[in-house]
Amino acid sequence: MESLVHLQPEKDEHKSFKIRPITTEEEMQRFAIEPMAKEGWRPGLKDAECFLACDLTAAFVGELNGKPIATVRISKYGDSFAFIGAYLVDKEYRGKGYGLKIFNAAVSSICLASAFLSRLLRAAGTLGYVAVNREGSIVGYISARPTFLKEEGYLIGPLFANSKAIAQRLLKALFEKLLHQEKAAPLVCMDASTKQGMELGEELQGKKVFDFVYMVTKDIPNTCLEKQFGVANTDLG
Repeated sequence: MESLVHLQPEKDEHKSFKIRPITTEEEMQRFAIEPMAKEGWRPGLKDAECFLACDLTAAFVGELNGKPIATVRISKYGDSFAFIGAYLVDKEYRGKGYGLKIFNAAVSSICLASAFLSRLLRAAGTLGYVAVNREGSIVGYISARPTFLKEEGYLIGPLFANSKAIAQRLLKALFEKLLHQEKAAPLVCMDASTKQGMELGEELQGKKVFDFVYMVTKDIPNTCLEKQFGVANTDLG
């Protein structure tokens, strides 16, 4: 059974929350390694030194009124793949959006496409849900944003999920939110970029508006296409 978490818009009090790179071993030790050890994650003795040796732009600390309360590290494998770790927020500040802000800062440091997604999720009017399993792992997420022309309603995407059932739950939760707004959305569109995305749309009585062709110059990107049901943008994913 998965639970859905509503992504809240940015709050005014977050303006005093500042994110900056971690640039020294002492800071890496204090802000990332020690909190990881307290959580029982068993970091290595020289991890701080090794992390900084790999990439001086790979770790961030979030400070609220000057107090460090969050950290994240991102290991970049070129411009197309990265791994996030040491992702922690002090317990008393969890559930308040600080984790999402520092996560977005890390993701936006990778490349243009990631910066697009990061900005998209923070944009005014954007709605979103995350599906989380019993172990606390993310198994799906969805967002919707207003179209440029207000009368056209909302664009849904990205929609990624570990299964069609999870994707369907996310879509239904989002539809409920859109329909029960003060002014219900007149039209909802989703770029279904895969076969399973098309099937999901048909099962929910969606209507195909047009086709598009996706072309690559080399091999098809090695991504989890079976988990992709909709994209935020046909150019940037």
